[in-house]
Amino acid sequence: MKLITSIVWLLFFSLSQVSSQAPLPNKLLWEQIKNSNLVNVKNKKALIETKINTAFVFLSPECPLCKNYTPLLNALAKQHPEVNIIGIVPGKSYTIDEINLFAKSYDALFDIYLDKNKLLTNVLKAKITPEVILIDQKGNIRYRGLIDNWQAKLGVKRKVVTEHYLDDAIKDINISNYKFTQTIPVGCLINDL
Repeated sequence: MKLITSIVWLLFFSLSQVSSQAPLPNKLLWEQIKNSNLVNVKNKKALIETKINTAFVFLSPECPLCKNYTPLLNALAKQHPEVNIIGIVPGKSYTIDEINLFAKSYDALFDIYLDKNKLLTNVLKAKITPEVILIDQKGNIRYRGLIDNWQAKLGVKRKVVTEHYLDDAIKDINISNYKFTQTIPVGCLINDL
């Protein structure tokens, strides 16, 4: 039923866009993230280590794209141990047990948290699963959007991935004049239905 509900709320975006955005004040962003009341898969309030380069990946355990991207996220976690990759399941649609089952089923090598009241989701303005928001250690949002361009639009996948947005953004995160970039995520709308 949840899958059907998610499919009903799917958004179709076919084009990726790159634009610029003014970042939130650094201190405020990390403080907001710190106070997001996330719960880990052990159903305990989680304290995310702040002030390190972090990629928040918004996920849904039943979203086919999220399932398909988990191996790539595992590979990125191995390839970039200097960046904290964190999965976030927003809302009240899934239980801790369902999230734990997802993590085990796909051998997730990164931590996954429940954002039951969507505090972090709202702070970071995430709208879609999967959607990535990469934040540097100073609290600047450096990248927002797609993991790569494998999914041209919902139901249409490229045979060859030509853009590796998250990987590229992680590689460039310590470049001082690196600019914020954004792509429009493709996937399921975040909701609580």
